[in-house]
Amino acid sequence: MDKYRLVDEQYIGAQGFIDESKLGGTSAPPTDSDAETECTVRITPQAKPRSCITTAMNIFVSVPATRMRSFTLQAHDPFLPNQAGGNNHVELKALGKAIHKAVTIAEILKRKMPLHQINALSSCEIVTTYEPLEEGLDTVVNQHYVSCLTITLSTDLEGVDVHNIGYQPPLDEFERSSHQSHTDLTGTYVPAS
Repeated sequence: MDKYRLVDEQYIGAQGFIDESKLGGTSAPPTDSDAETECTVRITPQAKPRSCITTAMNIFVSVPATRMRSFTLQAHDPFLPNQAGGNNHVELKALGKAIHKAVTIAEILKRKMPLHQINALSSCEIVTTYEPLEEGLDTVVNQHYVSCLTITLSTDLEGVDVHNIGYQPPLDEFERSSHQSHTDLTGTYVPAS
């Protein structure tokens, strides 16, 4: 496509997944409140999982980023969710090739604290328009669909539909701690399996 240049790129049905400046087509602009946008973590293929996890934990616990660098959630920790003005839910949103990264981040977060999870799949249409650089060539319009995933993680059942087909209950204490290495009753080191 060296004889064409990109003129327009529209994301139809991708509200909340990408920057609003890239949205186009017949879809209406998002009307979410600021509180809902503050609870959203957009995950891109270039995003580092560690920074996404830190951002999500910041939303849950509302502690400064300097405190989050050494953050481990303990039962006696004064910064348990919703005690320091944090939110009770976080939305992880991913588009296309970033979906696997969003699932990984959600699983890591679920192993740090008990979280209810709701998965929602959708798709959006991407329409790209190319104009020719040489005369005699036609304008090319490329149209394709991309999968979108929204993972809602919540610390409580407020606003969570447990009958939703994408609902997953929190992991129990054994599942949350089984991925870590530990010492058995005889004092022998047992690596994580």
